[in-house]
Amino acid sequence: MTTFVYRGYSGEGVETSGTVEAVDKQEAMRLVLKSGCRPLSLEVAAARTHPLRRDWSLRPAFRSFDFGRFFSELQILLQSGFTIDAALRTVADDRQMLAGRGALSNLVASVMSGGSFSDAFSRLPNAPPEVTALLVSGEQAGRLDEVVASLANTFEEQKARRAETIETLLYPAFLFAVMLFAIGVIMFVLVPAIEPVFEGAEAARPMLISMLSAGRRLLVDWAWLILLALMFAIAGAMAAYRTSSGRRALSNFLLRMPIVGGMARAEACARYLQVLASLTANGVAVKKALELAAHACPLAAYTEPLLAIKDRVVGGTSLRVAIEAANLFEQSTLSLIRVGDESNKLPDALKRAAFLLERKARLARRRLFAVLTPALTIVMGALVGGVVISVMTALLSINNLAAQ
Repeated sequence: MTTFVYRGYSGEGVETSGTVEAVDKQEAMRLVLKSGCRPLSLEVAAARTHPLRRDWSLRPAFRSFDFGRFFSELQILLQSGFTIDAALRTVADDRQMLAGRGALSNLVASVMSGGSFSDAFSRLPNAPPEVTALLVSGEQAGRLDEVVASLANTFEEQKARRAETIETLLYPAFLFAVMLFAIGVIMFVLVPAIEPVFEGAEAARPMLISMLSAGRRLLVDWAWLILLALMFAIAGAMAAYRTSSGRRALSNFLLRMPIVGGMARAEACARYLQVLASLTANGVAVKKALELAAHACPLAAYTEPLLAIKDRVVGGTSLRVAIEAANLFEQSTLSLIRVGDESNKLPDALKRAAFLLERKARLARRRLFAVLTPALTIVMGALVGGVVISVMTALLSINNLAAQ
């Protein structure tokens, strides 16, 4: 059983809060509604955990508010019987959405004036295009509540994955920091203390000691230039990311990386298929669905090939043949699409293919993280051990020089 914390209004209009024990969120919602409370928020109770196991996920600073919380609260209100405009007003009044209060107020005003929710949402700062596309499909099919519930689950899963990733990387990052600290102490403290012994006897100096000494002189003499070059590199990468050509170049570089490139490819294809499945299932025209799904793909390098699929379909090519011609998907994915197209169950086949690709990326990520910690430990041990051996060699060389 899981403990859920809820906050809402009683039948008399009094604000109330409490906890319920339930198997899942749906059962918890039924229990809260049965008690006569109209919930505004329903979340899993925070458990007291070790600091290294807390939720370390951070929202990007450029986002005006938490989209995950927004859709989670909106889902609860719509399931409680609120209309979309009343639900939006309630979410906008939530104290925990204070960071996006201005943007939410504009959204509510647009919906209250007769505009569609999807159109108003698209004008939010950094609104994900795939979310807007799904909201459009939900409005066209009359299933906006189902789409909002799906988006809430999607954002919760993304938040959980970010938290898991950051938590997993904490220990490798600690090892890396310790390794850099140890190398810094050796380079700036130990090496300068040993160097005077070898003055006039350069041939006896160990190679690793010479390398560390050269690295120290480089850092000391050219620190300002190194920092300046690093700042320019970061600024250049940020500027490139703001342009379509720069994003394509960065995504192409990511795709060429070993292991990470495969994970990025699987996640991008899974996102495209997932959005396409939701759009086609909600009755969106194939041409529009293909265009929206292409823009929803997180890899800019895939945007043009995915848009080419739409162009081929518009030109009369079947969707199955157009996707195969793109040469972006694995054979197993193409087989599922072929079966779904032939059996007239394409949305189900696309969802299944997206699920399999996401599972593949998730397994690859876990394997990478499982190998990362021992790999860093071995590298750090090899570096520190090499320095220790060099120091011992230096000490023995000192004895030989003294004997001479």
